[in-house]
Amino acid sequence: MKQVFAFVVFLAVSAWSSVNLIWTEFQFEKGYLEVDTAKICNVDTSYINCSQDRGLAYYSTMDTTFAVLFNPLITRAQIFKYLNADEQRDAAAGYDFKITAVLRYEFMKWQEWGIIKMTKDSAQRLLDRILPESRDIQGRKIIHKKVCDEEMQSACRGEILWGGSGSPDFSEDDVARLPQKKILADTSASVGNSSETAADTSEKPLRIFEPATFMTPSVVPGMRYRVFDLNGVYLYDGTWQGNFKAQGKPVIVRFENGLTAVFR
Repeated sequence: MKQVFAFVVFLAVSAWSSVNLIWTEFQFEKGYLEVDTAKICNVDTSYINCSQDRGLAYYSTMDTTFAVLFNPLITRAQIFKYLNADEQRDAAAGYDFKITAVLRYEFMKWQEWGIIKMTKDSAQRLLDRILPESRDIQGRKIIHKKVCDEEMQSACRGEILWGGSGSPDFSEDDVARLPQKKILADTSASVGNSSETAADTSEKPLRIFEPATFMTPSVVPGMRYRVFDLNGVYLYDGTWQGNFKAQGKPVIVRFENGLTAVFR
């Protein structure tokens, strides 16, 4: 089994280390962004691999062909995409793979998750100023830093230092940190089956319950649950009282007995 796993990792590394890799690296000068270190790993590790010292490694939910590495401690983001044969032809023809749009999307996710301590409006204004979607950042290492007037230290502006093309820093260790691409699954095969007393752990399609209430002997009032968005990011927890308030968007609810459902 270990040999099979090692072979799979080898194949993944071989693919990512190919010359057919598009990438970008965008880093903020230390102290430019305020980071909440307590929230770095406040995510569902089924879909995002995370460590407190190295940050997040996952596939973008905007486009899962893009791998994302984000280390909040040094506020550095790296985006990678391996091109298949068709995409290589598109690249040769000058096709734009929208890597800038992916980075903008992920930045707003980090703000939403509370890792970057900034309001949504402030984050959007920052992106519009320093990273408009028209900006070509493919194959570049970029540092955004604060430059202050020598006589008026309070008069500061952001400045982008273009580091040139260079080469992507995507090591075998980084590749190994990426999670397997998984499909969200409803682990509760027995909803409505009165004979079930435990959760079925087999993978099955997610089930959307409407209206936002359901009945099953496995879920009783007073049972604790945790709520995640569809990216698998933890939102909050609560106590089941027989119904679930509509959220305006689908959310995953995982009960303490292992039962999982989706409400919207």
